[in-house]
Amino acid sequence: MPVANAISPPRPSAETLVGLLRRIQPAPLGVPKSLWNSALIGPVSEFLNRPGKRFRGRLVSLAWSLTGRDDNPPPELPLLVELLHAGSLIVDDIEDGSIQRRGKAALHRMIGVPTALNIGNWLYFWPQTLLRGLDVPEATELELHRLWADAVRVCHEGQALDLTARIGDLHPSEVISVCRVISECKTGALMGMAAELGATAAGGDADVIAAARTFGVRVGVALQMQNDLGELTGAAGPIKHPEDLIHGRITWPWAWASERLPASAFDALQMRGVKLATGTGDAGALARDLLAALGPDPIGPVRAALEEAHHDLAAAFGPHPALADVRAELDRLTRN
Repeated sequence: MPVANAISPPRPSAETLVGLLRRIQPAPLGVPKSLWNSALIGPVSEFLNRPGKRFRGRLVSLAWSLTGRDDNPPPELPLLVELLHAGSLIVDDIEDGSIQRRGKAALHRMIGVPTALNIGNWLYFWPQTLLRGLDVPEATELELHRLWADAVRVCHEGQALDLTARIGDLHPSEVISVCRVISECKTGALMGMAAELGATAAGGDADVIAAARTFGVRVGVALQMQNDLGELTGAAGPIKHPEDLIHGRITWPWAWASERLPASAFDALQMRGVKLATGTGDAGALARDLLAALGPDPIGPVRAALEEAHHDLAAAFGPHPALADVRAELDRLTRN
């Protein structure tokens, strides 16, 4: 694996995202600026300005460095991943009936479903425009478009399962496998694409690209674990807590409980989950009991998954200066 004196690339900022948006997407000729701002640019800018980890864009830069490059990727490369992620959040919130996102009202509750849905879908496609503007060989650009298209497709497949699967529909032995597939298709596919995008654009060889993508997918699954646990504990915010339980979704706390509890104990919790999804029961009480079933260190599986992903990445690359940045990012994610 290549080794270089990697620099520490910056994390994409909200100001950079919004600045790029306004620079590249001015109002079409003949359309008043105020109308264009109301229809698209204003709501997108408001959403992008909300606080977020922006780890996906950072992962693009880290994967770029892991190929041995000692420069930064084109700024559009990490930004397009953040834009795609923002679009997925807007659409997910509509499909899930969510109330809030990143500390504020979900976008569709602010501007209505039709406009928010159009904006979310537009953010799926704007990255194609950014890809066409990159200064990379034609064959590389074609591969980057393929990675983008595959990731969008797989994310939708994961969302289809997430919207359809309910805790009462699965045998306990099926919960963890279904949960893993949903996580790998949704969070994992987008995170894997981010890492693969950076390594591919940088000219990495097949082994480097594969190792980066595998790491990205595994980190994505771990972040979904953390998100699911946060909704159960209330760390995701009082409005969202416990949204997943109320909708009967398949989440990692259910998956872990299916492995740790005796069959009779899990069956009893599962039945309460089914009743809650139909409007009967106490969501807070079920959240506390499900959390108690996970033991004294419920965040332990998240830390273990991230540690294993980092260990395998380090084993694939050997001593590499970019790995210190990777470690720091993973530590930051588990602190937040």
